[in-house]
Amino acid sequence: MKKILELRNKEEKNELSHIRRFLAYAIDWYLGGVVASLPIIIIYMMLHEGATSIPQNIAIFDYPYNFIAGSLSFLVAIIYYVGVPWVVFKGQTVGKRLLKLKIVSNDYQEASTKQIIIRQLVMIILVEGSIYSCSNMLHQIINAATNFNFSGLYAYIGLVISLISALLVLFLKSKRALHDLVTNTKVVYLDSNQYTVAVRRMKKKMRKNLKLANG
Repeated sequence: MKKILELRNKEEKNELSHIRRFLAYAIDWYLGGVVASLPIIIIYMMLHEGATSIPQNIAIFDYPYNFIAGSLSFLVAIIYYVGVPWVVFKGQTVGKRLLKLKIVSNDYQEASTKQIIIRQLVMIILVEGSIYSCSNMLHQIINAATNFNFSGLYAYIGLVISLISALLVLFLKSKRALHDLVTNTKVVYLDSNQYTVAVRRMKKKMRKNLKLANG
């Protein structure tokens, strides 16, 4: 707790509002859940013509379709949560792009591939992600593979970590979550004066360094 207080006292205040970040999160939570459910829906309808209700649980499938549906669902979710901000929008999920937010390094540089993958895949989906449908799908796959409800403990631990992460966003002036602290990133509002000034300063420094390099 002492280290958190020290961090809060020395870090820069983030002009991003909590409401804007929450709305971006809500959009990604919903859209991520929709795209992750598509493989289950498609496979179930192929196996059961005329189905009108499809539970989001791979237990409705017999082997090997349960693993196929679960794995495809998890893969699609990874494409949404990791592939999009890594390859498509460079630091932005769909929700963040709509709300003009971006994941950047803590010094305002573009987030690296390593930062994006660790932040989005390792921290958000695997460690914190008990409230994401894709993480729930991973838990179901583990259950099906082991016939043991190990995922119940996994989900509980993930929920506790997620709550801690949310509290950090509310408490820290930088509004950084646990996954931001681990990966040395933060979320910024692209139209904020803070981000505009930081980008202008970086470009000026780059021009100066280029001029020095060229003699």
